[in-house]
Amino acid sequence: MKLRCIAILNRQDTPVYMRSFDDNEGGGDDVKYQHLAHTSCDVIEERMQKSPSDMYLGLLQTVGELAVYGYVLNTGGVRIIMVISVPESIVRAAAIKEVFQQVHAAYIALVCNPFNEFDDASGGGGRLVSGKFEAIISELGRVHSN
Repeated sequence: MKLRCIAILNRQDTPVYMRSFDDNEGGGDDVKYQHLAHTSCDVIEERMQKSPSDMYLGLLQTVGELAVYGYVLNTGGVRIIMVISVPESIVRAAAIKEVFQQVHAAYIALVCNPFNEFDDASGGGGRLVSGKFEAIISELGRVHSN
């Protein structure tokens, strides 16, 4: 599994965190991943109506060589989107769920911390800012980008 991007969207589908793990620094990949995250929101809504109790939503869509997976937190309507490269071998759902659970745990630790910061310069909802959270996500990207 080659992890390409992790995005966290709030209830209003506004990205509060997005991290790309691509090597190139063009900026075009970030736009591509934002687009994939937003186009997945409709699929997430549809899946939530069918089985509202399951947090792991599985494969949402594939676009070219990219597969988009979804996970919804049971409180607050926060969505976690993960984009991976479609490998030649089969990706196990257990491995994807494990990464989602680690991101979920890091997110909960961040928002439950009364000293966390939200960058509200964007004018809506704020973006997550935390060195510890960023370190956890970076480590996940390093481990799962092979």
